[in-house]
Amino acid sequence: MNSTLHARARGFSILEALIALVLVAFGLLTLMGVTMKLARSEDVARQRGEAARLAQERIEAIRSYTQIDTSATTLAWSDLASGNDSIVNSVDYSTNTTFNRSWQLLGAATDPMRRLQVTVNWLDRTNTAQTLSYGTVISQTDPRDVGSLGFPLPANTTLKRPKNRNLNIPVPAVDLGNGQSVVQLQSNFAVVFSNESGYVVKTCAFTVHTAADLAGCTTANAYIIAGYVSLDGTNSFPAGLTLNTALVTGSTGVTCSLGSAVDPSSGNAIAGYDYYLCVVSVPTSGAPWSGTVRLAGTGLNSGSNYLVCRFQYPSASGVTANQRNVQPYSAVNESLDNQNYVIATGGNCPTVSSLPTTLHQNCRSSNANRVIDCPAS
Repeated sequence: MNSTLHARARGFSILEALIALVLVAFGLLTLMGVTMKLARSEDVARQRGEAARLAQERIEAIRSYTQIDTSATTLAWSDLASGNDSIVNSVDYSTNTTFNRSWQLLGAATDPMRRLQVTVNWLDRTNTAQTLSYGTVISQTDPRDVGSLGFPLPANTTLKRPKNRNLNIPVPAVDLGNGQSVVQLQSNFAVVFSNESGYVVKTCAFTVHTAADLAGCTTANAYIIAGYVSLDGTNSFPAGLTLNTALVTGSTGVTCSLGSAVDPSSGNAIAGYDYYLCVVSVPTSGAPWSGTVRLAGTGLNSGSNYLVCRFQYPSASGVTANQRNVQPYSAVNESLDNQNYVIATGGNCPTVSSLPTTLHQNCRSSNANRVIDCPAS
């Protein structure tokens, strides 16, 4: 009887071992399946990330056009078109597949905005088709427009300075709190501007302290022209330096003020810089004026040899020749700021901060027309 019990005990042990082996095998198979699934998912995720990069790369490549009109050497808005390509094992890392990328640009080259759809297709390691698609809108914006936000500053736009007023209003102008600002050029002459348009709306023959003082001012139809005069090769300004507007036409009168440029934050004079502002009156609101503004003074007319050079700024989309300080001015119907000059003693007009200057007046004794070109007053 004892031998029978021992036999039965040995039989149950073998059965239990077989069951345990089956369970372990099943568990290993399950774990292997999970591991393979995770590996496939990781592979697809890596491929999807690469597909997203390729789609974004194509979108940015299409957005990187450099001009509006067709050019033989650069990508233009009118050159943009649909297309496709294939990428095998991205340059960044191997993805064990080939990506087929296509892009469809809807609309025509004359449209201001065009819809772009970029699609990337590929097969994963199980030969299952995968796809990723991005959509966006490409705007027809001339890249050169960015330059128009530089300098010269755009005149009479809705762009605001920190003082929340038109760009052409001089920085030292004091806000009167009624939508207008005032610059006191002399104790008996003040200029009042509209904060919105930058136009001169009043002139006053006395000192203006508050908006209440404007009741005694005269309504004006006028523009301003303003800027800085700096030095190159000398430490002092020519004697009697002033502004001459004898060559200005279409105006009913021009009043100019010139003096040391002042740092608005400290109130101190800026060495080597003068600031000028001229009020150009016109017969009716919006009427244009034309001509040339010159520097004048006995120091230019008969003193040391100087060249007066102007900053004539590069062409930019949306910026007029008048705003660029191209002279003679033509049909000016706006206020002009940043019309800057440099007085030089060197052999040629200098380049200042990488910006070349243009000869404006030859005030050297070698110029037979020196007295005419560089008036004394």
